[in-house]
Amino acid sequence: MFNANKPPGSDLPSVGQLLRSTFVALCTALVLLVTIVLPAEYVIDLTGVGRLLQLTTMGEIRHQLAAESLAAAAASAKDPTITNPEPAAANTPRTIR
Repeated sequence: MFNANKPPGSDLPSVGQLLRSTFVALCTALVLLVTIVLPAEYVIDLTGVGRLLQLTTMGEIRHQLAAESLAAAAASAKDPTITNPEPAAANTPRTIR
């Protein structure tokens, strides 16, 4: 069942190499968060790169659509005559032959 041999200790990364790799990955994730994710998702542009890449605009449009959706939901909750019509096919009875 276990046919693989254990690799020698010289092939495995050292603790220092693992810590350095972890630190590089953490820094990369932080840079991506600040430059890409925050401007695109939350319209928070700390560096100005989001405006340059037009990611902030994308986030603003997303927030406008969410606000319109909430306003429409609030309007439909106040006025019960506003409903989403169901498709006509869903209202027709089906016959089984």
